[in-house]
Amino acid sequence: MIKQIRFPIFILFFYLISYYLWILVFKDIPFLQALGGNIFSMLGIIISLAWLSSTVQKSNGTDKIFWLILCCATFFYLIAEIIWFVTESIFIKEVPYPGWTDIFYLLQVICILSALIYKIIHQTKKQERVPFLFDILITIVVATTFSWHFLLAPILSSNTISMIELIVSLAYPIGDLGMLLATAFLFFSATKQNQNISMLLVFVAFLTQAAADSLYLYLLSISAYFSGSLIDPLFIVVMMLLGLSGFLHTSSEPSRESETIVARMNILQLVTPYGGVLILFFFMGLHSNETDSVTIGSGLSIMLVIIRQILMILENQRLIKQYHRKTQELEISEERYKSLFEYHPDPVYSTDLTGRFDSANKSCSTLLGVTNAKLIGKNSLTYVDPLDRARVTSELQHVFVGHPRSYETVVHGHHGKKSYMYITNIPIIVRDKLVGIFGIGKDITLNKENEQKVSYLAYHDALTGLYNRIAFEEKIHDLINNQINISSSQNISLFFMDLNQFKHVNDSLGHDVGDQLLIAVARRLHSLSESFTMIARQGGDEFTLIVENIESESKLHELANMLVIRLREPYTICGQVLHCTPSLGVSSFPMDANSFRELMKHADIAMYAAKKKCPKGAYSLYTSLQELEK
Repeated sequence: MIKQIRFPIFILFFYLISYYLWILVFKDIPFLQALGGNIFSMLGIIISLAWLSSTVQKSNGTDKIFWLILCCATFFYLIAEIIWFVTESIFIKEVPYPGWTDIFYLLQVICILSALIYKIIHQTKKQERVPFLFDILITIVVATTFSWHFLLAPILSSNTISMIELIVSLAYPIGDLGMLLATAFLFFSATKQNQNISMLLVFVAFLTQAAADSLYLYLLSISAYFSGSLIDPLFIVVMMLLGLSGFLHTSSEPSRESETIVARMNILQLVTPYGGVLILFFFMGLHSNETDSVTIGSGLSIMLVIIRQILMILENQRLIKQYHRKTQELEISEERYKSLFEYHPDPVYSTDLTGRFDSANKSCSTLLGVTNAKLIGKNSLTYVDPLDRARVTSELQHVFVGHPRSYETVVHGHHGKKSYMYITNIPIIVRDKLVGIFGIGKDITLNKENEQKVSYLAYHDALTGLYNRIAFEEKIHDLINNQINISSSQNISLFFMDLNQFKHVNDSLGHDVGDQLLIAVARRLHSLSESFTMIARQGGDEFTLIVENIESESKLHELANMLVIRLREPYTICGQVLHCTPSLGVSSFPMDANSFRELMKHADIAMYAAKKKCPKGAYSLYTSLQELEK
């Protein structure tokens, strides 16, 4: 704010010093003094009009209309100054009073009052307006009484003033007082919506105008006013302060500086009507011995104060009832919120903008395994899985700009429990400012575990834990396609195996023993998994194994022989020693087959050849079978 105000304040002070220097330098040359004063006046109003025009462009809603009306008021003032300049400096005539200039000066006053009334209607509470109306009436009565006694009565007694001159002479101070009180009401209103530097400058501007107009009327009453007087720059400063207030206008939110000023100056709002009445009574006691303007003004002031107090008492009674009703509604609302928050079955919490817990319900503290008292103040990210913190922080950045976000993450509690959570973060916005974040968590651990089980069972055999037929076929297809696409000379070998005595075990000892036998076979196969790309169960007692890039046929013989020897060893199942030897067929791509179907078919042929060769366990390579046929 200081940097923003520095340049326009410099312009204002430079303008004011230049204006006064011109008046003082040419005080002995009235024509040049008046000419320079008129030019300076028009220049100052043009600067103010430029500031207000830019304010109208950047404003919206009720603010835009308020500044637009003030812009019109400044335009009328500029027209009045142009008429004054043309009359006095070009046609070298005395500016008539009242005249055309007064019409546009009064139009300026009417526009400013209209702007202030419009702002009061749209930006203050209804219950504030009645006391304000009586404050205005009381202050106007007091001010009019003194104006009449000191300024207007001497003029009227001289019998040199017409009715039009009287009306115009009254219009200026009454208009000034109305503008001043309306601005004060806006600035000191209970809502504090207009308590900002911009509105403070408007208040100072109208205070300056009221003082300048009073001096102007006083100088007129003693025939001491002349164009180029020392009070002339004050009128233009008023308009420049209005322009500067528009230039500094950004929003309707009160600044810290203005709130401090209001806290110190709010006493003026109470003193203004009653203080004026007290001064009037004091003056009446010293100067009034009969029924005159001071006595009448005092009586009217007393009557208005009494009416005001009666209305205020009635309003206070209404507000007390409303306060009790609102208090009950607030208590009910708080209880409802507490019930929604505290008794929610899912974890619910809130954090500040640094991510530290402000509040948490019982479900949240239970999930994290820590008491609510110890949880408050701790950073919520400390409970997020370290591998997931960067992603969660990225999600929170969206919430920090006011956008709700939902995401999944892993949370670790104090007791070491790992939980999968679906978190929804909602920004907490108070008076258009983000002050924190609400979080609602849904424990989806069971769902995640079920998903993992489903995913596992989709590609694994439920009995043995080995890969199943679907996983095997996808894998072998991928390997073959990759070999074809890259035109590689590397090979893929398929081992197709079944158990020779398995049907006899199932029939004689039962399916339970048969299942245990399959599990034992799978366990032995798994112990050899480092030598193979994949080991899978096709179904029943059939198993498939995949191996890649075998350097020689002797290596295939070595692997096949190792499998047969390892699986020939007897099994002890349910206290019984069982012999279940394997028959194994081996086929290779691309030497023995050009497709998946051929590879399976040739491995199956080789496996049956092994059964015929030795029912007690043997292996056969499809390549060797082809050589025998030749």
